[in-house]
Amino acid sequence: MKNRIVLLTINDKQELYGITAKEYSAIQPNISMGLLGSYLKSEDLEVDMFDESWGLSINDIVEMLQKDPPVLVGVICSGANPSSSTMSMVGAIKFFQQYNPNKGDTKTFILGGHPTVLPERTLEETNVDYVIKGEGYQTIVRLYKNVIEGKHPMTMNRADANIDFEGVVCKYHKGETFMTGFPPLLDVNTLPPIDWSFMKPEKYKAHNWHCFEDIENRSPYGVIWTSFGCPYQCSFCCINNVFGKRTYRLRDISSVLKEIDTLVNDYGVKHIKILDELFIIKNKRMDEFIDGLAERQYDVNFWAYARMDTVTPDLLKRLRKVGVKWVAYGMESVSQNVLTNIHKGYNRKFYDEVIDMTRDADMSICADFIAGLWLDNYDTMRETYDFAVEKNFEWLNLYPAFAYPGTPMYQEYLDGERMNSPTNWAEYSLYGYQCKGVKTKYLTSEQVLQWRDEKFLEYHSRPEYLDMIEKRFGLKTRAHMMEMTKHPLARRILEDNKKELVTA
Repeated sequence: MKNRIVLLTINDKQELYGITAKEYSAIQPNISMGLLGSYLKSEDLEVDMFDESWGLSINDIVEMLQKDPPVLVGVICSGANPSSSTMSMVGAIKFFQQYNPNKGDTKTFILGGHPTVLPERTLEETNVDYVIKGEGYQTIVRLYKNVIEGKHPMTMNRADANIDFEGVVCKYHKGETFMTGFPPLLDVNTLPPIDWSFMKPEKYKAHNWHCFEDIENRSPYGVIWTSFGCPYQCSFCCINNVFGKRTYRLRDISSVLKEIDTLVNDYGVKHIKILDELFIIKNKRMDEFIDGLAERQYDVNFWAYARMDTVTPDLLKRLRKVGVKWVAYGMESVSQNVLTNIHKGYNRKFYDEVIDMTRDADMSICADFIAGLWLDNYDTMRETYDFAVEKNFEWLNLYPAFAYPGTPMYQEYLDGERMNSPTNWAEYSLYGYQCKGVKTKYLTSEQVLQWRDEKFLEYHSRPEYLDMIEKRFGLKTRAHMMEMTKHPLARRILEDNKKELVTA
């Protein structure tokens, strides 16, 4: 056994993404794993990392670990957005079921937003040795040293264990669970940079819509981060799960610009996603970012998230000049009753103004809407869809509503008996066969999902949409979209519903 740590992401892509898995979905670097790996190496620990870009099956990974056993194996349950943590549990559970029986003396752990908020259930579902609460930086360093020394909370008095195993959840005496509080959050500006020589950008691939202007060249691809967390309190958002509290930590822009330099100059990256759930906001940081890129004059294609109440016409135009060509807005709905119910302080007139200023800046819009919020019915969802058709956005992300563990919405839906405790985390996979969003006050989850799938294909098949895509991005992109919309998603709950109707 070698004194090393192996970090893994187990993306069961075929189950989670269905027919979109190969051609249309992205292959993205796991930023959480990259940062954790760099941090552990800075503490003089030997670390190997394997993500989906390696193309390894669960069988491949298990065989590799059995041939060369490490001290610790950890699965990172995170992804390109906070909600990915729950979806990642599908592959994680499958991996540990296969690996655990023959893992020998190797100890295992799991970390991410989902395991952090459901640690005891995660212990049962994965049978790992340790669940890590929080980001794991200092916790895993201590855990590694304790494992090397043969320590375990069960062999220690509680006070000492609380110190040595801070941030750890594991099985304890007589069926009890050992659990401590959250470890302190690190200053993000003390984190070492991601090693892009190991996480090779040429192995990653951008989203299809991000590359509409060059649809046949989606690699190399990079993802950067400039902040962690969000100061807002949307009831359906799980972004702060892994931090243990509402927080918003900012990275020095000078460090961000250096990372962009590395991606562009050393690896030829043109397509870059800005990971932050809240990036575009008028402040000095944004000025520094724009000025730094303006000096460099890179030919890049960024996309970033923004709240609609944090942008201005001047800010959008300046960002567009330095390569931020796409902006993703979380609009959720245009029904005022629905928006008020989820505490979203937007309205239709406000949407119109922001969309106009974004179009004036020559930015493409990825419009994020949610179908199936509690007060949704066919009329409110149609109102939202008609609005999207009117605006003819370059890309429409239409999500069924999900109640993610750790969110106020999750607890509200359980307490109000609006949903049962999930039995299969694949229900949270937007494109997967097992997908099952929540019901509304007026519609079943089957009705919402069927409506969502029909409208997604309908929207991207419209002649007005395809004409706009051809005019803006060219014939190849139009052909790409025409091919994509030929392939409806397979859904278990819709098939089950059809069988029930036939039987009846």
